[in-house]
Order: sequence, then C-alpha cells, then structure tokens
Amino acid sequence: MKRSLLFVGLGLGAALAHADIVPAIQSSQYIATARYNGATVSYAENRYGNGPLAEMATAMKRVPMQVESGLNTALSNKAAGSGGTFLKGTLSGDPTVTITPQASGITLIHLGGWSYTATTRFTGRKLGFISYDCVNTLSLRNLSITAQYGSVDGRLLDEKTGATADVSSSTDCDSNLSWILPFVGDFIIGQIASRKDAAVVSSIQTSLGGLKDDLLFDRNANYLSGLNKLVPVDKVITLPNGSSFALGQYIQNNLPYLIGNSQLTLKLGQGVQVRPKFGGEPTTTTETGTVLDLSLSSPAFSFGVGMVEQAQVRWSWVCSWQNPSKQCFPDY
Repeated sequence: MKRSLLFVGLGLGAALAHADIVPAIQSSQYIATARYNGATVSYAENRYGNGPLAEMATAMKRVPMQVESGLNTALSNKAAGSGGTFLKGTLSGDPTVTITPQASGITLIHLGGWSYTATTRFTGRKLGFISYDCVNTLSLRNLSITAQYGSVDGRLLDEKTGATADVSSSTDCDSNLSWILPFVGDFIIGQIASRKDAAVVSSIQTSLGGLKDDLLFDRNANYLSGLNKLVPVDKVITLPNGSSFALGQYIQNNLPYLIGNSQLTLKLGQGVQVRPKFGGEPTTTTETGTVLDLSLSSPAFSFGVGMVEQAQVRWSWVCSWQNPSKQCFPDY
C-alpha cells in the first residue's frame, strides 16, 4: 500500500512539475518616501482605499491610457479614410516628464520615453484584377511630446503642442504585392507623425493637460493638489542634525511659488506587474513596482518623493494558463 501511494505521489509531482503557475494578488499597498536635505520619511496606504496616494496613482496611470487611446483613435480614423481597418495599437515604456519654467510666465512640459506600435489591414483589388490582403505595421519609437502652458492658469497653448518620433512602417501581404502598395506606409507615416494633424494634437493635449492638472493645478474637495497628495500636510522629516522640518506644511503654504518657479522631473512606472509563468512552484511572494518618482527643484527649495506599489502575491498551479480548459493527469 505504501509503495502504491509513493508511485501515485511521484506521478502527480512529475505531472505538476510541468504545470504553470498563475498569480493572484492577496493584498497591496502604496508606499511613498519623501526626500529632503539628506533625510527621508515614508508612509503607506491601502492600494484599494480612497486616500491621497491611491488618487495620485490612479491619476498617473490614466496618462498612458489616454495617450494610447488618443493615438489609436487618430490612426483608426486615418486607416478608415484610406480604405483600411485598424487592428491594434500598443503603447509601451516608462516615460519621463520634465516641467521647466520659461520667461514671461510660460512653462515648457515635455514627455518622452514611450514607443507605439500599430497594425492596420488593407484588402481590395489593384489594377482591377489583382486582389491583395496586407497588414501594415507602424512603429513610433522614442515618442516625444511637448507643450507649453501658462504658469499661473495652467492653460495649454494650442500652437505650441507637438510630437516627434523615430517613425518606420512596413507592409506584409499575402503574396508578393507590397511593391504596388507604397501608399500604405507613406500615407500613415505622413499623417500620424505630423505636428499639424488635428486628431494627434488633440490626443496629445488631452494627455499632457490631464497630467499637468492632476499633478499641479486641480484640487480635490479638500483643496489638495497632486503635490499635497504625495506629501500630505502632516508629514515632518527629521533631518540628520536632529532638527525637524514640516515638509508637507511648507509645500502647502508655498504651492503657487513652487508651481511657477520649479524645475520638475517625474518618472512614471506601472506599479506591480504580475503575469502567469511557465512552470514553477506554488508559493507566496512580495512584489514591488514603481508608480512614480518625482524631483522638484526651485531657487529656494528642493525635495523629492517616490511611490511604489507593494503586493502580496499567491502563485497557484494550473495545467496550462494559455489553455484554461486543458487538464493534467498524473502519469502512472
């Protein structure tokens, strides 16, 4: 009896050794760490609550979704106008935002570090008798978005909004017909990468305007800006010499000055990203992912604050995460 059970156990173990593991987040929190003059203070908040850190994380995660959605809409319209069908567009990368005061109350905002890939299908006939089925792939690498706004009112200046990218396009057809379809790649490149394209400019303004407002200008019911949410008014830092500095109170009291006179760098992350894995053992892990890291420098004052998401993740066996209906059986 013992021998039979041993064989069954070994067979089951061998089968499961080839199974996959899938993640389930059990709990998650946001942890912010403010930096000032060589000292830090950290504070945490439930990721699923309604606190200021969760508000900021949600706002920052909207930015890539807005940019991707705007580009997808613009390209979909362009493709339809030229007889194509938009298939998919994907934005990737962790961008960096820089905000720099200029002369005469104008501020320059720049966002870079993304890439965008989109596919569009074209079908039909050429020369009246040659049928074709082609898929065009457009790539915008090193996507760079710039705009200017008023330092006091935050109003974007329409004529100063634009985008640049390293653009490439390729067309793959079901037969050797790419040579008769040069218009596909050329048309899309000429339209989607143009600074003058109204749809692209509109999507850019939406994303940059939302980020700028969430970070600096918009206030919630408690009159808190994004900076106040990242460093709440009650946060005090103990400096290396033993004295304390009311960092949160200082930011709140001097917010208009900081908005109009500071060089600001903001790096955006995606938080915790967990995906199924081929093979592995069931276990529980702690996963950490960057949400944002902000540095602010003005003639009178400088500080930084970073925020990460930290999650407890339980990994469980499945026969195949790519094929949920598949069943694994012990080999005995």
